[in-house]
Amino acid sequence: MFERQVDRLKVRRVRVNSVDMVVADGECDICSVQLLKDAMAEIINEGHKKLIVDVKSLCHIDNSGFATILWARHKIEENGGNIVVVGLNSDYRRKINPLGNIINITSSIREALWTLGEKRLGFK
Repeated sequence: MFERQVDRLKVRRVRVNSVDMVVADGECDICSVQLLKDAMAEIINEGHKKLIVDVKSLCHIDNSGFATILWARHKIEENGGNIVVVGLNSDYRRKINPLGNIINITSSIREALWTLGEKRLGFK
């Protein structure tokens, strides 16, 4: 597990079962988004095929944050993997609705694990 902070964004990496998860807390904007991107890129570059991005503790995410999540989706899918976003509130969901159903969004980590094919819940 690691934890890093830039401005008002804190990002930690944890494992749940065999799945890597990035947990974002605070505000993700153009000034801090690189921290989120670096955390996701590290996981993808290590060759992991499953990624959960937990954003339920974010009080703000701007378009650069959404673009970064879409970038991660593209990169992990290029390698045969899958990404699930947890906790995107209804206001933010409305912002990305025009894009269609291009990313898996769940309300809980348990649901995200199920979506990724994990049948048991256990934090490591």
